[in-house]
Amino acid sequence: MKRINGNLIFENNPAIRSYASVVGKKEGEGPLRERFDRVISDCYAGRDTFEQAESELMSAAVRIAMEKGKMSADDVDIAFCGDLLNQCVASSFAMAPVGIPYAGIYGACSTMGLGMILSAVAVESGAAKRAVCASSSHYCTAERQYRFPLEYGSQRPPSAQWTVTGAGACILSCDDNTENGDSHKNCGKDASRTLRRPYIAAARIGRITDYGVADQNNMGAAMAPAIVK
Repeated sequence: MKRINGNLIFENNPAIRSYASVVGKKEGEGPLRERFDRVISDCYAGRDTFEQAESELMSAAVRIAMEKGKMSADDVDIAFCGDLLNQCVASSFAMAPVGIPYAGIYGACSTMGLGMILSAVAVESGAAKRAVCASSSHYCTAERQYRFPLEYGSQRPPSAQWTVTGAGACILSCDDNTENGDSHKNCGKDASRTLRRPYIAAARIGRITDYGVADQNNMGAAMAPAIVK
């Protein structure tokens, strides 16, 4: 791995070996319905609380990703997972029964991207052969966490966004990601031309910049500068 002008350049092509997505009812009604692995119509996902439901979403996403990749928890060396709740309780309780060494991360809307970068670094360095990264959110838990509980009945302004109810997971590795099935040691520059799987070529971790956006409902204005930069 090289560092060039603040960019991390991955030379061993950490590739997405498997992935999965599990979403709620509203998301399942959209145009991407057929792209999701599972749509859960019950906002509680069969649990007692919205927070437990969010854990169930992530647990299902990680489980499906491993099933699609034909691997068990013993085949994965580390998990980088996060959510929007205090102490990352959704991901912590989701990963507890799985048994994979777990690092909870918090990046808010960047959690999935951050998890993929950390997973790529772990795989690239040889610290892990396979790493899972996952992120989740739930509209009802996010409203209670950041704005007002739904029971309060507050009015949402036109600029308010609707936090997704869903979870995504992917497993990164540097094995079995070339046409000839070369192992980690052969996944260098020469092999990159024959990659069949999506892979992470480079990453950049940004700096925090405060543009003075004070409206807690207008997350679009807060995140837009990151796209421009």
